[in-house]
Amino acid sequence: MKKTGIVLAILLLGLFTTAYASDLTKSVQGAWTAKVADAPYGYQDYQVTIKQVGGKCVADISGSQLNVKNQELKEVDGKLTTTVYAGENVKIVIWNEKKEVKGTADTSMGKLPITFTRTKKAE
Repeated sequence: MKKTGIVLAILLLGLFTTAYASDLTKSVQGAWTAKVADAPYGYQDYQVTIKQVGGKCVADISGSQLNVKNQELKEVDGKLTTTVYAGENVKIVIWNEKKEVKGTADTSMGKLPITFTRTKKAE
């Protein structure tokens, strides 16, 4: 009986996590402009499209110094994360805060804030 309770608790936790991830990824899907104001010249402005592909949340990111397609975003502690190479490995973290999408780029210069502006909602 105890094992059944533990298995049920794990299944419910998995369902809750999946539902939460769906809400988070759903809310950020669409097209965005992203600005990293404190980044060096050429690494400040990006076009970002976040979508679902094969059941995974992915992003297409394009800027003058970075172009990636289908970069997987993973949910960690209620935030979406990925690492891209832009002259160095940069950890990107995206989250919702008071109905706004915010983010940081963790670089050798420190954590730089990312400002997101929606240009198109997901279809």
